[in-house]
Amino acid sequence: MQVIEKIKKNRLCLGCGLCSSVVGQEKCEMRLVKTGFYEPEVKKPFTFSEEKAVKQLCPAVHVEARSHVGVWGNMLSACEAWSADAFIRHKAASGGVTTSLAIFALEHHLVDAVLQVGVRPDSYLYNELQVSRSREDILRNAQSRYAPALVFHQIKTILDSSSDLYAFIGKPCDIAAMQNLVRMCPQYEGRIKYFLSIFCAGMPSYNATLKAWQQSGHKDTPVALKYRGDGWPGKFTAQFDDGSTYQMTYNESWGKILGRDVAFRCKICPDGIGLLADIAIGDSWNTKDGYPDFTESDGKCFCMVRTKAGASLMDAAAKEEYIKSRPLNLQEVKNQQPYQYKRRKLAGWRLLPVQVMTGWLLHFEGLNLLSLALTANLRKGFRDMCGTYKRFRKELHGK
Repeated sequence: MQVIEKIKKNRLCLGCGLCSSVVGQEKCEMRLVKTGFYEPEVKKPFTFSEEKAVKQLCPAVHVEARSHVGVWGNMLSACEAWSADAFIRHKAASGGVTTSLAIFALEHHLVDAVLQVGVRPDSYLYNELQVSRSREDILRNAQSRYAPALVFHQIKTILDSSSDLYAFIGKPCDIAAMQNLVRMCPQYEGRIKYFLSIFCAGMPSYNATLKAWQQSGHKDTPVALKYRGDGWPGKFTAQFDDGSTYQMTYNESWGKILGRDVAFRCKICPDGIGLLADIAIGDSWNTKDGYPDFTESDGKCFCMVRTKAGASLMDAAAKEEYIKSRPLNLQEVKNQQPYQYKRRKLAGWRLLPVQVMTGWLLHFEGLNLLSLALTANLRKGFRDMCGTYKRFRKELHGK
């Protein structure tokens, strides 16, 4: 069985399109399937070298990091931050730091362009990688897109068409994919100057988005749709051709619809916190009774600066007053992001049954999974392992 078919069969595909870009669309073409996710369709058999390349490139099964310690991984510093520009802070999903860093890097000629996910120009719904070359481009793609995206299906074309330097903004699995590509293709070495990762709790299907806006009862499809932003956390908003809008709070959209229909691979994710990035950025939620409070407020995020390149970018952007920041006690992050904290502790337990049942298909290196699993509550870990086994069995066999 070809490796792509094995990845698909075991419900591990993330639909990023990297395999299609590397082997060519004449052999492997991305398709949107009925589950609301993208999957590769193999049209011609791969050569042995292509099979080997796909296994080493695919971020679903291959994540290779520096050796990390602790729940939050290695970092040089951590802070709570927000954009110094009030407009950007309000518009962006999480206080605008990622957006402001990207704009700073572009306007100060540190990079030639920014690679980031945005909605396809001819659609309100479908997402793909955008090449942002101006402040306006970056702002247009600033808000989160809680749905699948063809991140890499054109990446070789983009990189091969010029010698430009880029900043890359993506989910942790996107960062892993890009670094896998650079590692395998030496001609791209140094082309991605900054890796900026957002914290990620999973990738919802397009079906989840359809279900969300269809709550409105509107018969026509939207002309525009945003998941967050224009406030913090901001509202899910569908805009229709007649000028009407339909909105949901973040808790209603993510908590009750989007977050309940994420890809199976996301449920066993070994890294939702950007361990491979130069800077990892997540919502620094206000807390209430020890839990995140999603009451609308001024946006802010925490930044985990993991590399010297990330530190240099943060310091320079702060000096030029693109961002503002204050010190952060990492203990606060545990209360702001309890899901990510528990997920890191239990990832090893959740991955074990999948690893065994797929014949050791997964290769995750440097993520500190074993050590964290042994420090977790063993009863909880065993329960999660059994639960994952049952869910995975159901995914594969429907029982």
